[in-house]
This record gives sequence, C-alpha cells and structure tokens, in this order.
Amino acid sequence: MKQKTKSILKRNAIGYGFIAPLLIYFVIFQLAPMLIALIISFTNYSWEHLFDYEFVGFHNYWTLLGAQGNYSWFWSSLKTTFLYILITVPANIILTLAVSSLLNSKIKGEKFFKTVFYIPSVTVGVAIMVMWKQLLSSDGVINKLFGTNIDFLYNNNTALLVIALMSVWGGLGYNVLIMLSAMKNIDQSLYEAAEMDGAGAFKRFWYVTVPGVMPTVFFFLVMGLIGGFQVGEQMLIIYGVNDVYVDSMHTYVYQLYSIMRGDSDYGMASAMSYLLFLIILVFTLIQFRLQNGRSDRKRRVKNKEITANEGV
Repeated sequence: MKQKTKSILKRNAIGYGFIAPLLIYFVIFQLAPMLIALIISFTNYSWEHLFDYEFVGFHNYWTLLGAQGNYSWFWSSLKTTFLYILITVPANIILTLAVSSLLNSKIKGEKFFKTVFYIPSVTVGVAIMVMWKQLLSSDGVINKLFGTNIDFLYNNNTALLVIALMSVWGGLGYNVLIMLSAMKNIDQSLYEAAEMDGAGAFKRFWYVTVPGVMPTVFFFLVMGLIGGFQVGEQMLIIYGVNDVYVDSMHTYVYQLYSIMRGDSDYGMASAMSYLLFLIILVFTLIQFRLQNGRSDRKRRVKNKEITANEGV
C-alpha cells in the first residue's frame, strides 16, 4: 500500500513539474495583475496620487455609469463598440460560410486557395494595419487608382466600416479552415439523400450544411462577440493616443487605453476593464443560455417523435 502511494505521489510530482512553468507564468503575469487591477479599481490611484492614493469604494464605477463630466463618452463608446460588433460578427459568419462552401465543393486548386485565404492570419497585425493605412489614406493607392481624395480612415462616415472590413479580412482565413473541418465531418449520406429527394444546391446548403456546422457557427458567434468588445488595437496603431479625434473610432477599449496612458488615471481605467469583463460575461452567458435552450427544444422534439413512433 505504501509503495503504491509513493508511486502515485511520484507520478503526480512529475506531472506537476511539467505544468509548473505554465502555472508560475499564469500566477505572476495573469492572475496577480488581474487581482491588483481589481483592487486599484476601488481607489483613486493615478499619476497624481501615486503614493497617496485612497480607497474610494465604487465611486469609479458610479462615475462611469453616470457618464457625467469628463466621462460623458462612456455610453457613446459602448454604442460604437456594439456597432462594430453588429458589422463584423454577421459579416464574418456569412463570408466564412460562403467561402468554406465554395472550397468544400471540390473545386480545383483547393489547397492553393486555402493558403491564399490563410496568409493574413499569419501576418503580424501591425503590418496589416500599416498596409491598409497606406492603401486608404487620402494620398493612398485606392484614391490614386480611382482619382479621388477621400480620407477613409479620418472620415466619421467611413472609418468604423473600414476598420471592421480590415478585421473581417484578417480573420477570414483562420475561420475558413475551422469551418471547412466542420463541413468535412458532415455525413455525406445526408447530401446524397437530399439530392435524391430533389434538393438543389441551395437547399442542400441550407438544410444539411448549415445545421451540421451550427456548433462551429456558435463558436464564431461567442468568440466574435468577445473579440468585438475588446477591439482597440487597430485604432491605437492607426491613430495613436489622442491623435486626431474621429468620433466613430472611439471604441470602449480605445477610450480605456486613452484614460490609462493619456490621463494616467489607473483607478478609472481598472474600473473600466472590470466593467468590460462583466459586460462580456453577461453576453456570453446569454448566448450559452440561448444555445442550451435550442438544444433542449430539439431534444424534446426528438423524444416526442420517438415516443410517437413507439406508440405506432
């Protein structure tokens, strides 16, 4: 018995030894900063109060939610972020389904097209932003090509849409590879049965492909929502901090970074980060709840069908 216990402890010790570097990294560089930021969010910690900061309770949170004075932009930044999500998430899902379906239809050069679509996913984000900035600036390639003088990135009517298109283009290749894997796992006999029943290409796509990849679509929906709420990197690369005020580009995270770096108000920035965490958590839980509700309804319908067949 003692020998067996020693063997188990030795085996566990080896396992913990392998995961120890990752655990140490997680505790020092992720968990600890998160806890420190949570504490700071309840203080007036800033560059002005670097050593004489005070605990102010939920004052930072109430100030943000009240959106008064210097923080009147709070709700508008959330609105901009939601608008970005409404553009990117549906566009990502629709384009991914369309491109994946084309590549899954056994077209010639499938491997070539997979590579072409995936290249943006392995390209450094900064390089992509710089490239698009060169293309879309007032004296960029697009304007020279069409003989126009539209500054797409500094125009309130076009800036957010352009950034959204950049994001969709940059992530399309990764999404297509995942969606293709899901499509190839669909039972081919379902397509054959649908074709024998006279279903055309669109009906086979709508009634066989789409239901078969719904778990993957749900994954894209959740990840797109989380990523959409955190959008801000593109704005920082193109505009910098407090560079040129373009109303339609001030997303939540961009404002958070401006408060932290521009105003050096670390307490308020920490409060903003935890409000964002709560917003993402709520929307993610709602999505999972809706998904589980659909699964339960399908299960109940299937059970009723089985019961009815048994009765017959």
